[in-house]
Amino acid sequence: MKLCIIGAEGNISARTLYEESKKFKEISKSLLISLPKLYIENYDKVMYRNKDLSEYDACILYPPPHAFPFTYMIACILSRNKVALSHDPKSILYMHNRGLLTKALARAKVNYPKTYLTLSPEVGKTIVNQFNKIVFKLTGTHGGMGVMVVKRKATARSIIDTMHSTSKSFYMQEVVKGPVTKLLVLGEEVIGIKETPKPGEDLSNKMQSRISIQPSNELSEIGRKVAKEIGSLCCEVDVMGDEGNYNVIDASIDPSLKLYADASGRNMANLMLNALIEKKTRVLATFERKLWRKLSKLLPLPPYRGY
Repeated sequence: MKLCIIGAEGNISARTLYEESKKFKEISKSLLISLPKLYIENYDKVMYRNKDLSEYDACILYPPPHAFPFTYMIACILSRNKVALSHDPKSILYMHNRGLLTKALARAKVNYPKTYLTLSPEVGKTIVNQFNKIVFKLTGTHGGMGVMVVKRKATARSIIDTMHSTSKSFYMQEVVKGPVTKLLVLGEEVIGIKETPKPGEDLSNKMQSRISIQPSNELSEIGRKVAKEIGSLCCEVDVMGDEGNYNVIDASIDPSLKLYADASGRNMANLMLNALIEKKTRVLATFERKLWRKLSKLLPLPPYRGY
């Protein structure tokens, strides 16, 4: 199997995956590419130094939010050419717009905080008047970025005016309480980290401590459902609450593998590469089945006996 790994300049997780890929006998060739070195040709080829990346069997994408729609187009082209991807094209759409992500969470049938979207500042101010504390989230970011917890209604109304005057796209959510658990989903594997906020902090990315945990069946199922719905082989899911009362508060498709490796002592790059190899096997089997069905309509072929 030939593997290409695409990430932002200096991405540590992409570098770790590249180094780990050299240890796999199933991977005959691996290539680490910085995202700015790619170009798209005629909307049907992803090129690197005059090389068409569709020639590779699998690709791991570590797409930063600011690179949309370039990364979305890359994923679409490679997917169309039957390259096994770490992230389906739709997952990049969801990460580019948190409003779409909220819709995906609803389809995954997981709980998430009550969410409000509006184009009108007047309506937005009416909404914030219902709360003593509310969360503002910029729609074009994820992974803890662009999140503000506002405790004063006057401040919230001022933020709404600023957002609309600068054409920033945002939405508002109710504040949910409880312990924060970060879940890293790698294929069917789910790794958990329990976070303890700093005193007086509401944001889940301002932590005092992180400890590795074995996620419960309920938490693992939540992580897998979210990852499956957004189409990501490698997905970080932030969950807040206690057993029986969990809310998904965020998701990310470019998590820090080092964070989970340091906390758990496990080799995250190895787990992800194994998950990608399994996906490539499924992609190939699906293609063979479809091809067999098409040929069987033209030729007297026996039943398909593949994987």
